Amino acid sequence: MVRKLMIVALAFSAGALLSQYCLPLAALPWAAGAAAALLGLGRLLKGRRGLVLSLAAGALAVSLLYCFAFLTYIRGGVARLAGQERFLAVEVTAYAEATSQRMRIPVRILGQAPLRGNAMLYGGEELLALSPGDQLSGVMLAEDASSIDGTPIAAFTARGIWLLLYPQGEVAVTPGERSLRYLPQQAAHRLGETADRLYGQRWSTFLKALLFGDRSDFDPGYQSDLSEAGIYHITSVSGLHCGFLLSLIAFFVGRHRRRLLAAIAIPCLILYTLAVSCPASMVRAAVMLSLVLLGPLLGRESDGATSLAFALMVLVAANPCAIAGIGLQLSFASMAGLMLLAPRIYAWFPKPGNRLLQGVVYTLSTSLGCMAVTAPLSALYFNSISLAAPLANILCLWVSSFTFIAGVFSVALGMVFPPLGAAVALGGKAGTWWILTVSEVLSDIPFHAVYFTNPYLKYWLVYAIAAFAYCALTPPERRKYGLAAALTALTLVLVSALPIRERQGRFHAAAIDVGQGASTLLASGGAAALVDCGSSNSYLDAGDAAADALNTWGYFGLDYLILTHYHADHANGLGVLLARLEAETLYAPVPTAGETALHREVADLAERYGVEMVYVTEDLTFPLGEAEVTLFAPVGDGGTNEEGLSVLCTAGDFDLLITGDMNSEHEMLLSGLKDLPDLEVLLVGHHGSQYATSEALLERTSPEVGIISVGDNSYGHPSEEAMQRMVRQGMRLYRTDLQGTVSLLLP
Repeated sequence: MVRKLMIVALAFSAGALLSQYCLPLAALPWAAGAAAALLGLGRLLKGRRGLVLSLAAGALAVSLLYCFAFLTYIRGGVARLAGQERFLAVEVTAYAEATSQRMRIPVRILGQAPLRGNAMLYGGEELLALSPGDQLSGVMLAEDASSIDGTPIAAFTARGIWLLLYPQGEVAVTPGERSLRYLPQQAAHRLGETADRLYGQRWSTFLKALLFGDRSDFDPGYQSDLSEAGIYHITSVSGLHCGFLLSLIAFFVGRHRRRLLAAIAIPCLILYTLAVSCPASMVRAAVMLSLVLLGPLLGRESDGATSLAFALMVLVAANPCAIAGIGLQLSFASMAGLMLLAPRIYAWFPKPGNRLLQGVVYTLSTSLGCMAVTAPLSALYFNSISLAAPLANILCLWVSSFTFIAGVFSVALGMVFPPLGAAVALGGKAGTWWILTVSEVLSDIPFHAVYFTNPYLKYWLVYAIAAFAYCALTPPERRKYGLAAALTALTLVLVSALPIRERQGRFHAAAIDVGQGASTLLASGGAAALVDCGSSNSYLDAGDAAADALNTWGYFGLDYLILTHYHADHANGLGVLLARLEAETLYAPVPTAGETALHREVADLAERYGVEMVYVTEDLTFPLGEAEVTLFAPVGDGGTNEEGLSVLCTAGDFDLLITGDMNSEHEMLLSGLKDLPDLEVLLVGHHGSQYATSEALLERTSPEVGIISVGDNSYGHPSEEAMQRMVRQGMRLYRTDLQGTVSLLLP
């Protein structure tokens, strides 16, 4: 029976996978018909093969038809609403969360709209006052959540969010009535407020992430350190947290009292899942643990693989698009590694007699097993693999268990008797300090992670997967695994060293691909400067992109950080960048009246990370290894773009100019007032805008190469007019949206 359930669950999930990645909507009924034909064939076969084929084909056919009906309904409703302004009534289903540009809050569309389902409503700070159950009504612009500027994305639809809503004018707010539906979320929110009081801003952001997965105000520095160390997963509620909760309940109830344990633990798991808004990883863990708890009571042995497959079927039955979610894929991949590979790895190690060392070996084995399966996904979605993760897990997982339990008790007691809660919170603070300190130390170690900005690394990953797959599919032999591990480590060292050759030249420059933004490396003789770091594409973090590239080339710190002007697409990545890399000096212009908020943010970051901030009011020149950098102060008035800095870098007879986002008029002022040389490379102004890179500048400087830092945008960048001007000048053009990061090296 157990194996039959696993076959049905896997086949049903395969139908959802095909509907998301392989087959267009119109092809799903035809594919279901083909699966039904296989079902008929299975009925003709006898024995185990016929049964397996019948079960798999039948479940696949049902899944494909279900996905077709589900997606037809959703897409039809979205098509009738997308791009329109309509009067809509919605109900808030969770608390507001901050993005890089505005606030947003999950809602449920009510009434007679063409689509009754989940959406994401965007707005300002007023959304923070809303609670689950509150209702909003007014005219709203609806946009399809499955794509941004024509680029398909799964981030929203995997969560069951089909539309993005933007209020057009005033919106009426009706406070929600008390409802059991939202009680777990409201309770978690109040516990989070108690955590803020007990722990203070420094620690509470981490503790709320650990307890509830609430990363709405998570410190970017902590987030960066945890990600780089490979333990960011402890802030995403999942099976780890369910295990903590189950262990806590079992401590008081007793593991031997199975009926009582199941009767208490299963409702607690359900309530916990509702309290954290039902992320896929949490639903998966709750379903699996519930089956494990119920199995012995029903006279069935618990089977991990079947429980995992059944949990996946439950999620895709609720929403077939969920299978495209990053969280779901990572959660199920890590569990597959834990069940299939970790025991083999654990058996490979000699067993120490000391219980502490046994725990270390077990943690190392589980960490390596999970990493082996999740590494391709980490490379695909996050562009990196943390090599420090096994050590970080050994040092922090046991502490995270203690911190979780101390956090639960402290906030619960803090709501009733604050002094006692504050006393217990001392343990939570100690655990938090340890985890954050370890992650910070590990993330500062050179080569603690590898980044797939290294073009050779993808080939290494294929080799590593092939090597260990061979070991797993052939007869077990300890020496074979050891040899595969040694060769994989050796080839990784060699592959990681290849890009570092670029810093060995006389001069190295690179326009880093940060989407619709700018970030340019200038380096020579071991010294490095970065000009700007920002992106207006919300799905890209310029700070991570820049730090990944710099670490790949072997630059683990910056001598100079230069900000041409205070616009988000040139500066909003500085928080993550400075969290990951040390910088000594930040050069920036005096802010204009309209950019005081971003200037204050930049100044606060400089103060936090100990970076000297220098305002450029007159031209200055400083050495950069064997090169020389000249910063030109603003040449005129006219707004933030025009009152920014320009950067000229000279290495022998090689010259590179960066003009930021200044317009043609100010380019003429720059070329008339400053002694500009003939250029080898021009970083094209304002991302290729038609109002920059003027004929006058091109004739004055005669650049040979133009590099356009550009990404998805609604401005028409780069403009055909600007590119034609450069082509007529005889320039060779490179674009980061087409070629990716553009790197050049003077040997």
